[in-house]
Amino acid sequence: MVTESRTANLIRGLVKFVFIACYAAFMWASIHHVATYFDNFEQNGVSNLFGSYLLAGAFDITALVTTIGVMFFRKSMPRYVQWIVWIFIVAIAGYSFFINWEYAAHFQNEDLVLQATGVMTPLFDMQGRLHYVPQMRANTALLVVNPLLASGFTLFSLIYSIVAEFFGTKAPTVEELRAKQTYLEETSTVLESIKQLEGKGKGKSLIQLAKEKAMEGKAAWKEVTKSEETEGQSEQDTDELEMVPIEESTEETARKASGKKHASEVKPERHFELSDEANLIAMHYESTLSWLTASPSTVSLKVVSETMNLSMKLLRNRVESKRIRATKNKEIVYKESVIEWAMSEVIPKESAKIVHLKALRNEEDASGESFEQSQDDKLAMTLDALANNPDLTDEMLAETLGLIRPASARFWRLKAQEMLADREPVQV
Repeated sequence: MVTESRTANLIRGLVKFVFIACYAAFMWASIHHVATYFDNFEQNGVSNLFGSYLLAGAFDITALVTTIGVMFFRKSMPRYVQWIVWIFIVAIAGYSFFINWEYAAHFQNEDLVLQATGVMTPLFDMQGRLHYVPQMRANTALLVVNPLLASGFTLFSLIYSIVAEFFGTKAPTVEELRAKQTYLEETSTVLESIKQLEGKGKGKSLIQLAKEKAMEGKAAWKEVTKSEETEGQSEQDTDELEMVPIEESTEETARKASGKKHASEVKPERHFELSDEANLIAMHYESTLSWLTASPSTVSLKVVSETMNLSMKLLRNRVESKRIRATKNKEIVYKESVIEWAMSEVIPKESAKIVHLKALRNEEDASGESFEQSQDDKLAMTLDALANNPDLTDEMLAETLGLIRPASARFWRLKAQEMLADREPVQV
């Protein structure tokens, strides 16, 4: 424990004595002026000094004591409470200052506003002796300045209270520091729990909701513009197919159907290249193609929840446990992390083994065979669907073939119709 010397104690006591004497002087002057002000409002000019002094003391003493109290208890007071108390103190001090200013403005001596001009005037006194007297003029600015200076002691009492508290400040002892440490450790967890409970009760703020909506709108806009571009390209490819002459041979049509036509003759449908894991997820959840084939590397949790029929609570839990990697906005996650997590928890293990075995094959042979097989399957499915329902729409055919856009289904309809037209016998 730090002990002070005898000299330090004497100086500290002297400072306290001087400050207390100043408080008494300031309070007496202010209370006297404020009491005189209130006494002038008594009915029929009857003086009531006792009541006026009580009323004046209520203002000035309250301001002084409250200032001392807030300086003494400021460390344990919350910040917003200190602001409220200081506003109260300043309001009372301002009220007392204005009354003192009005008192000084009313009773100030006119001689205080006179200033010498620098010109001397000769005058003779009664005995005939010559005197030089300076010429004076009135300075009207002093009519405002003098009352302000005369009533400033109201604010001095508050300033003295603040400064006096600094002289009473001592370095904390080891016991005090340990007690403070214990208090902070015990209350930190409790305060954090209270904040979390209050946050759950309030829900998301308007700013956070607006930010999430803006991010979702931005992602949706990118998907719409990308879809329009791909649909426009598909419609252009379909228009080119309609311009192909009908006189094409049966062998040529069969060669188209087998998927062996040269790339310069038929433009294949454009797709983003997906990994085996992404294709497996698309097989189980067809709606995920909307974001698996999109160019951005991120996707919102809401879109993942809707396309994979998963709860937002589950997805947010995986984001918190770092199983799914998110951006700074916890509602936007990276696609690769979603695919990895889905392969480990959502997709059945048998399907995951298939993907692993598939990755061991030769990529070139597998891609060529799968392309030819998928072409033949789609054409066969189209022929079968049109045979069962000739009035089948492009939208229904796209759903049957597992395609996203009706324009792609229209492509396969035209190829099937050409093959059927070539197979029809010629009637004589």
